[in-house]
Amino acid sequence: MSFDTLAPAYRWMENLLAGRKLHRCRCAFLEKVPTPQHVLMLGEGHGRFLVECLKKFPKTHVTYLDASAGMIEQARKALQRHKLTPDRVTFIHTDALAWQPPRKTYDLIVTHFFLDCFRPEQLQQLVPSIASSATPAGLWLVADFQEAPAGWRRFRSRLILGLMYWFFRTVTRLPARSLTCPDPLIRQTGFHLQGERVFEWGLLRSACWKQGSPPGTNSPAA
Repeated sequence: MSFDTLAPAYRWMENLLAGRKLHRCRCAFLEKVPTPQHVLMLGEGHGRFLVECLKKFPKTHVTYLDASAGMIEQARKALQRHKLTPDRVTFIHTDALAWQPPRKTYDLIVTHFFLDCFRPEQLQQLVPSIASSATPAGLWLVADFQEAPAGWRRFRSRLILGLMYWFFRTVTRLPARSLTCPDPLIRQTGFHLQGERVFEWGLLRSACWKQGSPPGTNSPAA
């Protein structure tokens, strides 16, 4: 899988096809996130959310991992356009499936429009690895596509998702053939859903997950 071919045009493609819809989905919970010290962003691509995060949290350090050198270059250019220095960002060019993150390091994890790139068996490997890098009270922001629950919205979302997966498999050799909901795997790692917002007639979803038991839940030792 490589997004290098699309990287130079990805930003304007997103603006042309979706306007600011994807970016609103990315930023849905940003204002509610407590100031993190260390952030892990996986597959963040052209850097739009990176810019927002660095602006909001001027003392935060970001580890920015992407398998596409072209996308990392676009993220660096985004920092330049917004006059943000890259000294608070560690860029890592590697495949997330081959990378072992440091344990219990990040108080904020960000996977926006990233988990939908992988097959179910790959997510079974990837999600626990990502989760292991969270601090005991860490947050995990996930923005992604989803299939709407019913009616014409469901038909519309299926059509869009089918075309999207066909395009990205053709151009980038995307591993996934269809969308796999990561929620059960995320829950199995000890995160609970703290909040969610749905956009674009059910096609887009932004979720905020938190490590540890949900409020009001007794621990097994209680």
